[in-house]
Amino acid sequence: MTAATIAILSMGFTATASAQTAACTGGGKISKQIAKQMIAAQDAMKARKWQESLNKLKEAEAQPGAKSQFDMFHMSEIRAYIYSNQKQDADAARELEAGLNSPCMAEAKKPERLKTLVAAFTRLRNFPKAIEYGTRAMKVSGDPELKVLVAQAYFQSGNNKEAVRIMDEYLNGTAKPKENDLLLVQAACAKVGDNACTKKVFEKLVVNYPKTEYWQNLMVEMRRNSDNSDVQTLNVMRLSSHVGVMKRPDEYKEFAQLSLDEKLACESQTVLEEGFTKKVFVDKRDVDVNTRLLNTAKTRCVAEKAAVAAAESAGAIAATGDGLVKAGAQQLAGGNAAKAVEDIQKGIAKGSIAKGDPNEAQRVDEAYILLGIANMKNKNTPEAQKAFRAVKKDPTMVSIARLWLLSL
Repeated sequence: MTAATIAILSMGFTATASAQTAACTGGGKISKQIAKQMIAAQDAMKARKWQESLNKLKEAEAQPGAKSQFDMFHMSEIRAYIYSNQKQDADAARELEAGLNSPCMAEAKKPERLKTLVAAFTRLRNFPKAIEYGTRAMKVSGDPELKVLVAQAYFQSGNNKEAVRIMDEYLNGTAKPKENDLLLVQAACAKVGDNACTKKVFEKLVVNYPKTEYWQNLMVEMRRNSDNSDVQTLNVMRLSSHVGVMKRPDEYKEFAQLSLDEKLACESQTVLEEGFTKKVFVDKRDVDVNTRLLNTAKTRCVAEKAAVAAAESAGAIAATGDGLVKAGAQQLAGGNAAKAVEDIQKGIAKGSIAKGDPNEAQRVDEAYILLGIANMKNKNTPEAQKAFRAVKKDPTMVSIARLWLLSL
């Protein structure tokens, strides 16, 4: 607004044709009887002599004779500029509104003015006005910042549902949203209890601003879903461990128990040993429970290692790939990443994994995730990426694989 105002005033108070409408009286020029005062007001404004400029505007208004719409428009624009610079937000907003409502404002300038008014009324905490002008602005402008401003107004006014709706539109149309914008929508999502929305925002935060706290919050949101199967939860926890955000005793215990239930005792042993090394288990009850679980995991790990060769042989002649994928997962859990890659690849090639299982899609996706992890541990990043990108069936598993890719 200010640059445009100064540009117009410096050209002898003559407006461009685009600023004119039939109702904009004055012929696109400041009236002669106030030209002297208006020039003085402009000069004082440029010199940042705010009060002097306002005084000259009053002198112009006091001159005899009718003032044109063009005269009044430019008086409002100068006052808006002065009040904005003096941080007199209420006065500035009043003059900005007057300029917007003037028939002398060019149509091309109105979207930017509407946006300025949204920001002005947000600062004044007049959220209904901010929403009113923001809604008008979004109808004529595709500026993504407008959505943020309007969402902020809805959020501040307590209408979190609308804040989430508008910010969701913004997120879907923005390649890299600003961190503060993402935190705004996350707060709104949390207030309306929209866990799916919260998870989506934390994913975007991790993708664009991969801070440990965002990883941790994302893992919490992914585990919070009550509809998660054991397969999904176990794979969330593998990722959580990989990115270093597992902290609580119950997380380590659950991860270890899920692995043990999956006949991946060596993975269970590794998880619990890490928990003890990091001194996660402090309370006597936690120490006792997880010591017993660790002893069980150690015993079963020895047995699984002894039986894995036979499992590979059985898997090689089986009709489906399940046996080889499981053998590969056990090899991975036992620290033999190269053999894990070989077994899992053969199992995937055989196909028919978990045929008829209610979690068939998740099991197929898990095979590729395990292949990706094995390749990663085998220091073959290109093949790891290829495996993670092959996860396509289950939405939760797809999210997990996408985050593994990000963590490489």
